[in-house]
Amino acid sequence: MATTMKRIASELGVSITTVSKVLNNREDIGHATRARVLAKVAELGYQPNAVARSLTLRRTHTLGIVIPDLMHSFFVEIVAGLESVARPRGFGLLLCSSNEDPAKERDEIEMLRQRQVDGIVLASANASGNSDLLQRLGALGVGLVMIDRDDHPGVRCDRVIADDHEVGRLATSHLIDQGCRAIAHIAGPNIVHAKRRAEGYRAALKAHGVRGRAEWIVRGGFKEADGYRAMTKLLAVAPRVDGVFAANDPAAIGAMKALWDRGLRVPQDLKVVGAGHIAMGDLLRVPLTTVSWSREEEGRRAGELLFDRLGPDAPDKFRRVIIPPELVARESTAR
Repeated sequence: MATTMKRIASELGVSITTVSKVLNNREDIGHATRARVLAKVAELGYQPNAVARSLTLRRTHTLGIVIPDLMHSFFVEIVAGLESVARPRGFGLLLCSSNEDPAKERDEIEMLRQRQVDGIVLASANASGNSDLLQRLGALGVGLVMIDRDDHPGVRCDRVIADDHEVGRLATSHLIDQGCRAIAHIAGPNIVHAKRRAEGYRAALKAHGVRGRAEWIVRGGFKEADGYRAMTKLLAVAPRVDGVFAANDPAAIGAMKALWDRGLRVPQDLKVVGAGHIAMGDLLRVPLTTVSWSREEEGRRAGELLFDRLGPDAPDKFRRVIIPPELVARESTAR
C-alpha cells in the first residue's frame, strides 16, 4: 500500500489538512500533533511529491546559479557558500556555466526560467548583452542576485561583490613596498570589476609617486592563456618592468609560465601578484602572492539576500554587499 497523506491522516485520526500543514512547516499546529505526524511520516517512509508540492505552494524549491567557469575553484567556493544556505531551507541547486559566452548565458537563464526556479544567482559573462532578459526575471517573480561582477547597471537586483578598487590598490602597493618601481598590469576583460582593479592599480602608483606608462597596461583576460600572451607582450617593453599585477590568479599563473619559458626567475627578476586566491596557489612551483576575499561568504550572503527577497517581508530596497579583500603574501613577491 502506497504511503500518502491520506493514509497518514487516517492512521493518526487527524485531517489531511493537518498533515499538510506539518509537512509545510506551518506554525498553527501544536507541538504534540506535529511530533506525532512527523513520527508517522518517518515510520512509513513518506516522501512528498515534489511536483504536486510545487504546484500547491507555487514554489519549486530550486535555485539556479550561473557562473562563467566550472573549472575555476573561485566559483566552486561561491557555490559551496550558496549551498550551505540553500540546503537547510530544503532548496536544491541547478548549476550552469556560461563559459564567458553571453549567448550561452542567455540560453542557461532561459532554461532555468522554464524550469521555474525560484531564484537565480548570476556571475555575468563578459560583455553580456542580456540586460533585457535579467530585467524580465523580476516581473516573472524570479529572484535575482548578481555576484562577483557588477555589470548591468540598469538591472534592479541585490548584489554581492568584492571591493575591486581595493584589490588593485593592495596588490600594487605591495609590489611597491617590495621594491618594484616599473609595475605593469595585465588587465581583465572590458567589464566593471576588472576596470575597478585597474583603477586601484593606477591609484596606488599615484599615491606612491610612481609615474605609470601606457605600455605597462596590457589587455589580457581572466584565463591562463590570456596572462601568458600579455606577459609575452610586456617582455618586449624596454626598460623591462620589474613587477606585474594580473587581474586574477589564472592570468598571473600564465604570466609566470611566460617568464619561466624565457628563462627568467620569479621573484628575483620579476615579481608577480594575482587576485582571487585560487585553490592550490600556494603549491605552485613558486607560490603565488594574491589578494583574497571570502568566496564562501560571497555565496552565503548571496543566498541570504535571495531568501530575504523571496520571503513574505521582502525589503523595499535592493541591497549591495561588499566583501573586503586582504593581501596574501607568498614567494612570488619576496625580496
